[in-house]
Amino acid sequence: PSFAADVMLGTLAKWLRLLGFDTYYSNTAEDDFLVAFCNETGRILLTRDGPLQDRMHGRACYITSHVLDEQLAQVITAYDLTRFNLPHRCAVCNGVLHEVPKVEVEGEAPPYVFKTVDEFFRCDGCGKLYWEGTHVPRIRSVIESLHNNN
Repeated sequence: PSFAADVMLGTLAKWLRLLGFDTYYSNTAEDDFLVAFCNETGRILLTRDGPLQDRMHGRACYITSHVLDEQLAQVITAYDLTRFNLPHRCAVCNGVLHEVPKVEVEGEAPPYVFKTVDEFFRCDGCGKLYWEGTHVPRIRSVIESLHNNN
């Protein structure tokens, strides 16, 4: 599924992107826009706003917790999300990541990273460069704990 997150769920949106899920987020998106956008695109709205959830007529998930791991667990359980694709989506703009040859990032990647990492990815939306860094084990740990708890 594809998601949209309301302004209260920016961190959840970022993590869903890191897990490979198409997740729209803007910290300036107003309720009317989100309702229309989700209806037009078939996205599921993730929200902490009860009245906004009611406007979606079943195409929304009311996020009950303020705690990120619990929010992720709720979405993963509610939509039976089992396939995670790392790296796949830009945490910043939701663009798709594509592998780029190492030689193309020399001078752009930090010198130590360039020396020690072989695979690099670039966002087709904003151009941000990605590589598997120290955050990936944390992401995988969260995925593993979510699977073990469900």
